[in-house]
Amino acid sequence: MPEINALCLRAARGAGLGWGMAEDCAHAATWLAARDFDWADTVLYQLETSGGRQFTPKVRRWDTVTPACALHVGVAFSDFATLPEGPGSDGVCVGQVSGPLMIVPFAARASAVLGTALEITLDGAPWLHLSGDNLRIQGIGLMETRIAEVSVTPAPLDPTPPTQAALQSATISRHHLSRLDELALKMTVPSSATSAKGAGADDD
Repeated sequence: MPEINALCLRAARGAGLGWGMAEDCAHAATWLAARDFDWADTVLYQLETSGGRQFTPKVRRWDTVTPACALHVGVAFSDFATLPEGPGSDGVCVGQVSGPLMIVPFAARASAVLGTALEITLDGAPWLHLSGDNLRIQGIGLMETRIAEVSVTPAPLDPTPPTQAALQSATISRHHLSRLDELALKMTVPSSATSAKGAGADDD
């Protein structure tokens, strides 16, 4: 898991995210990988297909201009969990979200902070039940959804064991690895002509 965290942190930075958001992206990737979800595709979708960032957390229903980036929505949802703009007792609709699987690690964090389970629906269809890090999939056919209206509602705590890969293999295809590496390389600062001229065997 440390390798996944490091790779996704570099890829997120290479994609232009600030350090804080890049660290949140890496956290989400390792959380998803530990539960055998398609973490690499989820991260790449966020970094390569940027959703909008114009959303305003409000009580019961957030204002979302266009399908919003799930990473940014997830971080905001976690931050607002205990505030009136959070799920509260009646739930909240966070609007149209691009790549909703990325929200799940942050919803799990919010569930733990609130001490309650959370039900997540996509376009009104039951999707996931979260009790902290315990997760139960209710809509397996929705796992690859790219854009949907996401709603989150408090629910009774669930003793179901966490969904987790037996060996935490966290597999990744060569294609996905290549694309993440390509983004990570953009984090490297190219040497200036002056520094390149001064480099060599004569350096101290």
